[in-house]
Amino acid sequence: MVMSGIRGKSGPPGNQNAFRHGLAGISQRRSSGALTPDEQAIREEILKGLINDKGGESQISTAMHVLAEVIASDAAWLIAVNRAIDGVMESNQKARSNPKALNTLDSYKRGLVNSLTGNLQRFGFERVAKVETLQEIIEEMGEVGSSRENSDS
Repeated sequence: MVMSGIRGKSGPPGNQNAFRHGLAGISQRRSSGALTPDEQAIREEILKGLINDKGGESQISTAMHVLAEVIASDAAWLIAVNRAIDGVMESNQKARSNPKALNTLDSYKRGLVNSLTGNLQRFGFERVAKVETLQEIIEEMGEVGSSRENSDS
């Protein structure tokens, strides 16, 4: 049986069968663990915020630190996937009215959203006040006193 068309591609040009390839690059980057510098900066900012919410490095357990790392990475990937989806939707206007295309886009982020939601619930949403040592309080008082002296001069 002889098939027409180009090998590796099915259907006429512009069909939705190859739609997923707009996000294939992001999937490959995720599997290799490669974040762009912007995404890495976002990940680090989220990680810092999560750790600060739990009272800082000295108060967070190793398990909570690992969970914070996972949450920060998932959040950075979710941002990357959302940007890629926005790009695909912009360049492929037919996708907006195509249920199969919308389902494909949703499937790219659904696992990330579920993972992020579950891990955030495990991590907790409450903030923990940082416990300061007496030495830290004395040092802060010294800094306030010396800054007052410098401003008086």
